[in-house]
Amino acid sequence: MAQPQHPMIGNILSLAEPGLWEYSLQLSNTALTAWLTGARRDFKRVVFVGHGSSLYNGQVGKYVIEHIAHLPAEAVPAFAFGAYVEKELLGPSTLVVGISATGATPSVLAALARAREAGSPTIVVTAQAGSVATEGAQAVLLTGGEGDTISVKTSSYVLALVPLYMLALALSDADDSARAYWEAQVREAGAGAARFLNGQRAQVQALARTFESATRVFVVGSGSNIGTAGEGALKVIEMAKMYAESQELEEFFHGRLREVDQVNPMFFLAPGGRSSARALDYLTVMNNIESPSVVLTDAVTRGIEELAAHVLKMPAALDEYATPLLYAIPLHLFGYELALLRGVDPTAKRYEIEMQNVRYGDKL
Repeated sequence: MAQPQHPMIGNILSLAEPGLWEYSLQLSNTALTAWLTGARRDFKRVVFVGHGSSLYNGQVGKYVIEHIAHLPAEAVPAFAFGAYVEKELLGPSTLVVGISATGATPSVLAALARAREAGSPTIVVTAQAGSVATEGAQAVLLTGGEGDTISVKTSSYVLALVPLYMLALALSDADDSARAYWEAQVREAGAGAARFLNGQRAQVQALARTFESATRVFVVGSGSNIGTAGEGALKVIEMAKMYAESQELEEFFHGRLREVDQVNPMFFLAPGGRSSARALDYLTVMNNIESPSVVLTDAVTRGIEELAAHVLKMPAALDEYATPLLYAIPLHLFGYELALLRGVDPTAKRYEIEMQNVRYGDKL
């Protein structure tokens, strides 16, 4: 008798459904159209707040906002924002975007409250309509990921990126052609997800078998994929219960290179774009010291073929700034397959501690 499908892989494979991507686009555009009726748009900067996968969403959003809307943006851990950001640095010209898949993350709620106290308008990106985080927000951007109720987020992480592109367009002076371009990029990412999940899962399973005995995994990326790298490392930690870490490509090789060896893999997020040449430089280093590399790219060059130990050819040639929509999916799948091989439940918590029940100052 066939074993029932694990809900985690069900969430990941759901991204092969084009309708889910269209649903997310529709939700975002409907909400933003309503928000723009009477809302100010003369913001001077945008701040994303969140934790875990939501913070990595925000790190992607920073680059998307700066690229499309040409506004300075940053991603700040929600607790640090709520506890330490000075109110004098906020105000009506700073848009604060809180990201929480559940809409109930206490630190995000506190950050949004602090922003409103300082006079900053707030937007919430969430999968859950009517959640606590939506109260008091000027706009609520639903992601379409309400079906992803597992604590380890996969499909809801990817779908939460879609509203960020639409928000960037709403904050810009983009014309109809620019809007059509970026909506087409989202749809092509969805089509690429379907092609990858339907045709390349076996490649990821083979990678997981290759690195089943690894003790750590590194993931590096640049630009809009810094957040993707963080998300990929987090999923290896959460699912496979092993050490993983991400860092910006150049930063890793300024000291952390001493940690690589001939056993444990480094994943390079290397779409064709501004950092391609530098990624090739560091692939040369990895090749010279015989350290295993896995390259995710849509542009497999001769150099990559010769230097990389493993290559995952991404099935969509996206704008570099749109690649985060697609590049997290192989990393989610890798974490899942690695967990199965290591004999651990990819959804299980290592420690059953509910942090929201621990009051600051109490002794445990």
